[in-house]
Amino acid sequence: MDSLILPSTFDTPQVAFHPEGSLTISGRAMSAKAWSFFGPLFEWLDEYRKNPPPSTTLNLEFDILHVDSLVKILDICKSLSVLTKKGCNVTINWYFEKDDEDMRETASMFSEILKSVRINEIVIENDKAH
Repeated sequence: MDSLILPSTFDTPQVAFHPEGSLTISGRAMSAKAWSFFGPLFEWLDEYRKNPPPSTTLNLEFDILHVDSLVKILDICKSLSVLTKKGCNVTINWYFEKDDEDMRETASMFSEILKSVRINEIVIENDKAH
């Protein structure tokens, strides 16, 4: 299985999915047509789940997250949570800036929804002092 690497665009995030268990989505996810962007990610994950490694880490770091993309990200997290039933360790690292309350609340909401997956809320110190 090959890695899935997609560069970021103005309204879509960068994606780096590696079959060894390191999955990253970062940047701006603000397309109202999220279903077309996320389709290839779900296809890749369907194959990945057939023979997953013992441990999977999903790193999420968004500048902007449109509600349509939010739903797809939740679907990705749910599809990975299924791996815990196969005895795999799944961790989600959700990165957000210290003053980004919306992202903090979103990460907390995901934690409440996805009981079988550990979600680490990781605060990024925003350096605005120049």
